[in-house]
Amino acid sequence: MTVYPVAGSKWVDVQKGEVSRDVFVDDGIYHTELEKIFNKTWGFLAHETEIPAPGDYVVRKLGIAEVVVARDRQGKLQAFLNSCRHRGAQVCRADSGNARNFVCPYHGWTYDQTGALLTTTFDKHLPKDVDMSALGLPKVPRLEVYKGLIFGAWDADIVPVASYIGDFAWYLDPFLSRSPGGMEVLAPPHRWRAKCNWKVGALNFVGDAQHILTTHVGPLTLDPVRAARSGFATAAENSFQVVDERGHGCTLTYLAPGLPEEAYQTHPKDLDQIYRETLQPGQMEMLNRLRVIVGTIFPNLSFIETQVGPAEKAVIMRQWQPVSGTEMEIRSWILAEREATPEYKSNVLRKGFHNFGAAGVFEQDDVELWASATLASDNTIARQFPYSFHTALPYLNNPDEAHQGPCKVFRPADTEVAQLEFMRRWGQLMEPIA
Repeated sequence: MTVYPVAGSKWVDVQKGEVSRDVFVDDGIYHTELEKIFNKTWGFLAHETEIPAPGDYVVRKLGIAEVVVARDRQGKLQAFLNSCRHRGAQVCRADSGNARNFVCPYHGWTYDQTGALLTTTFDKHLPKDVDMSALGLPKVPRLEVYKGLIFGAWDADIVPVASYIGDFAWYLDPFLSRSPGGMEVLAPPHRWRAKCNWKVGALNFVGDAQHILTTHVGPLTLDPVRAARSGFATAAENSFQVVDERGHGCTLTYLAPGLPEEAYQTHPKDLDQIYRETLQPGQMEMLNRLRVIVGTIFPNLSFIETQVGPAEKAVIMRQWQPVSGTEMEIRSWILAEREATPEYKSNVLRKGFHNFGAAGVFEQDDVELWASATLASDNTIARQFPYSFHTALPYLNNPDEAHQGPCKVFRPADTEVAQLEFMRRWGQLMEPIA
């Protein structure tokens, strides 16, 4: 493995509540984390409903490499490297589609839906003893599905994905499988790039409640009456953060008391009844009067369920794909229950992307400031001064012992505990070198 030079030997100081700015701008650190984190953990590839039929495929990144995720003729999921075994060209050049076979546009090597080589086009020139079965597209060693989410891993010995998600599933499942039919992706994901490090997005979703009233003052000001009636600006005291030792985490913000009664009907009544038949009582209680939940599955898959209209909620999956030390690619999916009405799905899709799509009103606020922070931090002067996570320190060793759910829970919800715990896990995997 190539070892790239990095600045400093201790990037995350949990005791001081500080994280080096190098972590968010340094290309050497970026290359190291590709090897030590992204090539050794589970990575989200797609949702099953994106490739429902035989021959359907999407092209995605798994760690450092591009892969094709396909459904073969038997309906089985496949994932393989998107690089021809002949001269390395991208075999599949579209983001998604349906294909009987995959034909390399360079010299015509042709692979089936499992990645197996069918012909080189010039088979007659091959040595008689060549093993065609050894020249297929390299397969992703581990491919598993969790509640509709397709994960892959380059590490063949990694723990099962259900074990990787672990106890955090108790908080995640109500947004992935709260109905018998499960969730479905409503449209292809929005895809765009941002001039900032991938961890900025992951940290924002794992638990940055402190930015809402300043960063998003614009959208809240556009309709202050609705913001007040919907409880945007006031969180109940029982809001909290959840952290898991694997780096997963989320922030749950509940509606405050005293709002108009319609504010507390957060889901359609017909779907609400389905939830009650599917979820555990504690999970159903969690959903009741929940204004918004944001979370991150380590390292770079985030989710949010947020109000987009009266009794309408959008579930959004978000992936932060590293491009360099100072750039990432973002993909954003909108999901809804399969049992929901077409009208409900249409509203959720439109309003979900309106808020959190590539040009979403909240998205524009975040990305502009993320890019600004990156630009201001990427110089030798600024790098001398670490980022502050100090508001985590008074609470870090004082979890709420009375909470009945799994994982560690911390109150209040507007500290930086979840963010610092995310960075603690990142530091453990990176093993900084001088």
